[in-house]
Amino acid sequence: QADFAALWQAIAGHEIFVISDEVYEHINFSQQGHASVLAHPQLRERAVAVSSFGKTYHMTGWKVGYCVAPAPISAEIRKVHQYLTFSVNTPAQLALADMLRAEPEHYLALPDFYRQKRDILVNALNESRLEILPCEGTYFLLVDYSEVSTLDDVEFCQWLTQEHGVA
Repeated sequence: QADFAALWQAIAGHEIFVISDEVYEHINFSQQGHASVLAHPQLRERAVAVSSFGKTYHMTGWKVGYCVAPAPISAEIRKVHQYLTFSVNTPAQLALADMLRAEPEHYLALPDFYRQKRDILVNALNESRLEILPCEGTYFLLVDYSEVSTLDDVEFCQWLTQEHGVA
């Protein structure tokens, strides 16, 4: 909440809008859960929260997303959207509609599903010289590899790929 209050202080009095990437809202491992920009009373009037059915329903790559915004902002988004994207493919839309009807609360199990997968990787990496940095959400990890190599990040990734077949 302090971050949202500071953001509001920075934009109050200016014609600035907030676009909030909230695609990982249901893949959150923190005690307090997801904090949406839409929950802040002043920010919600100038905010667009962008989310993804692909992340929420474990169908990444299908490119099915949505945004939540006040009606006036939403009207402007639709004007631009028609020139940027035609539509999501029909099979993906139908599959998602079936999923929403069949299991509307499916997403509630996602944090545990992803936490279990993350913990398998974390436990394996804990046996190495890599240091796992704190992560409260998503299925990505940040790792400090300074005990393994002094290469910069690009060189280190190339070394892993070319010398060890790890991508």
